Order: sequence, then C-alpha cells, then structure tokens
Amino acid sequence: MMKKLLKEVAVLAMAAVVAVSSVSGVQAAVASPTVSVVPVDKKNVAATDGNNVDTKADGTAEVNNVTVSKNIATVPATVTVDGVTYTVTVIKAKAFAKTAKKAKQIVIPATVKRVNKMGFTGAKKVKKIIVKGTKSFTVKKGAFKGLNSAKITVKVNKKMKAKEFKKLKKNLKKAGFKGKVTK
Repeated sequence: MMKKLLKEVAVLAMAAVVAVSSVSGVQAAVASPTVSVVPVDKKNVAATDGNNVDTKADGTAEVNNVTVSKNIATVPATVTVDGVTYTVTVIKAKAFAKTAKKAKQIVIPATVKRVNKMGFTGAKKVKKIIVKGTKSFTVKKGAFKGLNSAKITVKVNKKMKAKEFKKLKKNLKKAGFKGKVTK
C-alpha cells in the first residue's frame, strides 16, 4: 500500500510541475507582447537623417526641407520617424529654401511622384537636377518660382524610356522650366 501511495504522490508531483511550467510559459508569452509600429499622420517632424517631413498613415512622406552635404541637396528615398520608415513621394513648397540655399546640385530619387508649386524655390545656386528614377513625375506650375531655370540642367536616368522622358519634359515645361533636359 505504501508503494502505491508513493507512486500516486510522484505522479501528482510531476503533474504539478508540468502544469506550473506550461502556465508560466503562457504567462511569459502574454507578458511580452510584440509592439507593432504603424505609420501615422504627423506634420513637420524631424526624421532621423535630419530632413523635416510630413508623414502619412499610408506609409508615405512629404519632404518639407532637405539637408545638404557638400553643396548637394539629396532628397531621401525613405525617412525614418519614431521607428517607422516612410517612402518620400512629394517635395513640398520651399523644401530647399532654408537648408539648400547654396546647393549647386539636387538629387531626386525614384520614389518622388510630385514636386509642389514653389518646390525648388530658394535653391538659387542650383545648376543641375539629377533624376534617379525611370518614371516621369508631376511638377506643379510655379515649381521653379524665383529661380533662373534657363541656367539649370535636368539630367535624367539613362534607362528612362523615351515616352517617360517626353512626359517629364512636358511636365517641366508646364511648371515653367526653361533649361535643358538631358539623359
């Protein structure tokens, strides 16, 4: 009888150990939930790279001002704000006015889909705009306001197809651009 009693105690003890370990495993999983960082709408926030942007809930961003390095103002393809990476799709009005007054060159990534009115205003020393993408983008009328665009050359990606190249030239002309567009 004693053997039977010891056996039952041992089985109960093992069952208790299994129950406690499985419960603590569940608690550990519940205690440390994964945090999902999602894009949000925010106005005029600083990205980790120093650029100032408006973020959108759809994961895109509009650049308000662009940082300059060695007289080159490079619009970033992506920016990170509060741990969320956003794709830059718009150059807003006066994006170069505060930080890129002395920039001689502007680099536009393939992600940009629109340059707003007065988008290039303030970049008075710019001589060359380099377009990295192979697709045309919208350039709003007055994007070059305050600049002598006749002295600016827009150099596009060599892989841009003729149809897209023609479309971009037309968009630039509508925006008031008077300079040269080359591949």
